[in-house]
Amino acid sequence: MKNNTHIAIVLIVLLSGIFILGCEREEVVEADPHDAFFQNMTEMCGQMFSGEAVFPDDPDHPLVDTELRIHFSSCDDDIIRIELYRDVDYWHGAWVIEKREEGLHLYHDHLGDERTEADLGEDDAHGYGGYADDRGSVLVQYFPADDITAEMIPEAETNVWMMEINPETNEFVYYLERHDEPRFRVVFDLTQPIE
Repeated sequence: MKNNTHIAIVLIVLLSGIFILGCEREEVVEADPHDAFFQNMTEMCGQMFSGEAVFPDDPDHPLVDTELRIHFSSCDDDIIRIELYRDVDYWHGAWVIEKREEGLHLYHDHLGDERTEADLGEDDAHGYGGYADDRGSVLVQYFPADDITAEMIPEAETNVWMMEINPETNEFVYYLERHDEPRFRVVFDLTQPIE
């Protein structure tokens, strides 16, 4: 009888230890970086922020020397839409971050309520972007150009877009590289949302 009691106590202790280890293991598991980044972006939903292009240093670039604004105009469980404004006017553009079956996707939408495919100019592409790769974190994600982008804009085949929330500087950064070289960078101030 003593042996059976002793065995039962040992089993209870072992099972308790396994249960505790299992619980601790669950606590250590980190959230998926893509999901966590998406969730962090939704924290800005409904807000508008101003910023400026800090690269390229080209006065002829249409987004240089202008006040740029982003408006996190709509968010749901799967899509965040960030409308773009230039000098206060809607710029017929949006960055759309979407959870898809294949992963987290960045999509450049250059249409809008008053603009259709027929309104696009010869050099005005629409719908390009890519899926987030595994380099990112809860605060930054990298989106290499997908096959659709490479077909649509062959010279953009090597594009990598980066979006970053920087808590140290209170900034949101949108950055584009092509052929591993900087192509465009804009920085938005998150400390003063625009009413």
